[in-house]
Amino acid sequence: MSAESGIAVEVEDLSIRFVTRERTLFAVNGISFALRQGEVLGVLGESGSGKSVTLKAMMRLLPPTAIVSGKVCVGGADLLAVPESKMEELRGRKISMIFQEPMTAFDPVFTIGEQIAETIVRHEGCSWRDAEKGALELLERVQIPSARQRLGNYPHEMSGGMRQRAMIALALSCKPSLLLADEPTTALDVTVQMQILLLLRELQRELGMAVVFVTHDIGVALEVSDRLAVMYAGRFVETGTTTEVVRRATHPYTKGLLNSTLKGVEPGERLAAIRGAPPVLATQPRGCSFAPRCDLAMPVCTGEPTPVARRGASHLVCCHRSGGLHGTGATVRTSILQGHST
Repeated sequence: MSAESGIAVEVEDLSIRFVTRERTLFAVNGISFALRQGEVLGVLGESGSGKSVTLKAMMRLLPPTAIVSGKVCVGGADLLAVPESKMEELRGRKISMIFQEPMTAFDPVFTIGEQIAETIVRHEGCSWRDAEKGALELLERVQIPSARQRLGNYPHEMSGGMRQRAMIALALSCKPSLLLADEPTTALDVTVQMQILLLLRELQRELGMAVVFVTHDIGVALEVSDRLAVMYAGRFVETGTTTEVVRRATHPYTKGLLNSTLKGVEPGERLAAIRGAPPVLATQPRGCSFAPRCDLAMPVCTGEPTPVARRGASHLVCCHRSGGLHGTGATVRTSILQGHST
């Protein structure tokens, strides 16, 4: 992956297993994608589909019980292969993460200003005075009121919305080329949520970052994403531009997610919910993991590997009812990875 290609991150055949004495859980099963600078990929799916664990694997933050395979290439380096000392240099500078709950992500015994300044000193090699000045500028940039005063606040002294803004400031402190956002608005009320989304989108465009934005909220995904990847049981079942996936949703799971909203539902009318629950990931089914919950399932769905069908220039669907791409496995894999015609 060259810098000239404009590709910020390239993930190929990423798989994650958690091994314990009792069983093995197949959390992520061979996902691939490439993301260009300035592009936002929204990863949409229910809790337990493998979204957050994917981001933590990209940051090398999973526990020792996790077995990770595949490639995650950022700036010419495979993050899964470099030594930990090199990964410590890349975290924050090349790749950074906004965690779902900033109250547990921040250290409670240090002030917000100290934690942001420490990150700047670690990666930029500047003086503490310059780092504190940079921390102040970052808090002002993320629109925290009375920013100078907030530098001396501990995490518990700030509201949820301000903590999330401070977490964004921390993540952006060293101007990373790739930002991973793990449901950063889940714990916030609707008004603050929209403010954070607009702020993130503004900063992303201003800095030209690539962003992987994980969410289970359809409205949030549509608000921030250029492309969507719908994830189920550790696999991408439908990918494409946001417009393609929303207007031409093809996979039954994607259709179920889009229909599971209050929009257009009359008072007293039953919601169009997806029946059943996500599978326990202790086994890898030969066929489609969604088949037990799918009203359109056929015998072939549980017995044969799911083909990849192309519905548009960058719109790919993994479903037996959609047909499949003809050609070699390499052609299919490259199509999924690049997100456009090959």
